[in-house]
Amino acid sequence: MWVFGYGSLMWDSWESRYGCLRKCVAVLNGHRRTFNKASTKNRGSKKAPCPTLNLEKDVAGSCKGMAFEFPEVRAGDVLAYLAKREGANFQLELLTACLDNDTEVQAYIPVYRGKNLITIVTLNEKASMVRNARGTESSCEDYVREIAELLAQLKIDDPAVTELWQEVQRQKSENK
Repeated sequence: MWVFGYGSLMWDSWESRYGCLRKCVAVLNGHRRTFNKASTKNRGSKKAPCPTLNLEKDVAGSCKGMAFEFPEVRAGDVLAYLAKREGANFQLELLTACLDNDTEVQAYIPVYRGKNLITIVTLNEKASMVRNARGTESSCEDYVREIAELLAQLKIDDPAVTELWQEVQRQKSENK
């Protein structure tokens, strides 16, 4: 059984509790990262939501992340954990991911399909949202910065993350 992570699942070591057999870089073709899920508690509020990571279909796109292999006997535990961790409006979709050795696997991937989707299309507007959002866990700016830094450590270049973080920094320097 495989799970594909494109955000926090990639680096917080959750997999060690479930007997992960293997962890490797993988690519999900036909999708891309996007900041279109509004966090209204952890990193934002109802008045100032934080755009957080999600996946979006994109025929020409690809998303590099991490794939985790688990023993089939742990599948129920892993899926129950992911359902609780991600929340009611995340669906665990079974999609094809390509591992670093060009092997294709069917992997469970959390994709948000709830009512808190952000429909703002401009980078400028999203960056402004990031700069203004703060929740119970942290600020949205900290969240985007941490994602940019962690992806860089894994040598994963993702335009959605890089462009948003650069725009947040640009706006911040303009307003000093």
